[in-house]
Amino acid sequence: MAAALFDDEGGYYARGARIGEPGDFVTSPAISRAFAAAIAKEFRCEAEGFEGPVDFVEIGAGDGRFLWDFADALERQDRAFAARVRLTAIERSAAARRLLEERGWSRPLNVLGSADELPEASVFGWIFSNELFDALPVVRVRGSEKGLRELRVGCEAGRFVWVTAEAPEACAAYLSAFDIRLEPGQAAEVSLEAAPLYRRLTRALARGAVVTFDYGHRAGVLYHPLARPRGTLAVHAGGRRGEDPLARPGETDLTAHVNWDELARAGEAEGLTTRGIFRQAAYLVRAGLFDFVADDSEKWRAYRLIDPEGMGEQLSVLIQERRG
Repeated sequence: MAAALFDDEGGYYARGARIGEPGDFVTSPAISRAFAAAIAKEFRCEAEGFEGPVDFVEIGAGDGRFLWDFADALERQDRAFAARVRLTAIERSAAARRLLEERGWSRPLNVLGSADELPEASVFGWIFSNELFDALPVVRVRGSEKGLRELRVGCEAGRFVWVTAEAPEACAAYLSAFDIRLEPGQAAEVSLEAAPLYRRLTRALARGAVVTFDYGHRAGVLYHPLARPRGTLAVHAGGRRGEDPLARPGETDLTAHVNWDELARAGEAEGLTTRGIFRQAAYLVRAGLFDFVADDSEKWRAYRLIDPEGMGEQLSVLIQERRG
């Protein structure tokens, strides 16, 4: 999964992720600029009481679409406050970093290739991500009468296939930490990279909040044998969800839902306080999403972000904070 998504030459993101319409999948910033404007309003309301410079860090910034709209919205809402904001983009893909740097930013933008480049206790403001953690590589596992098994990737007759093997102890320990025992035949995903990355980000936060939008569930729901017996690993291609994850590596997007309990625990272990996990619809409505639409066309696009049959309920936001 890491190679299929992030390989510098053949990975999906290096080859130009097709995000937006009519691409492989759409994200909230690609649907409506009102998303960035609503986030800008919330950020400004929470951080304008800070003295001196204020930081806004986006990890998984891609080509900068969201950050560009966010900076523009801040400028429109409060030019004096916007002048105090230091923007940082963290992006793993070298190709996306080039696109970020090629944009004509009106103010300095700090571009980093890894969260490891963000100094500890250096951020006074927000660390933000949108659909980052669901794209982290996962280990795929399956329950059996003989214990936990790993679904590895093998090769047979020139094709990638699933091959079962004994699961790493780290996967069993991960599930046990959330009191999860997979039923025989039940498949699931374990993200061994999510918590370490999240803890690295929280250590960079001196004061403010970590705001994480993503597809995810609490552990008891994510690993429920009746709700998700085949796990959540999914392929996104041509605007549709489906297909064999092994069929076209590097040509399609791969995701797996986030375990919110894991991230919440990771942040709390680093001293953060959990404000809550909210549905995207509730958060954006409270943030005044529809204050930033000008006509019926824009209103309809904004509605897609809060649609109870779609992104409004499927996406959530975890907010954790460190008070100074």
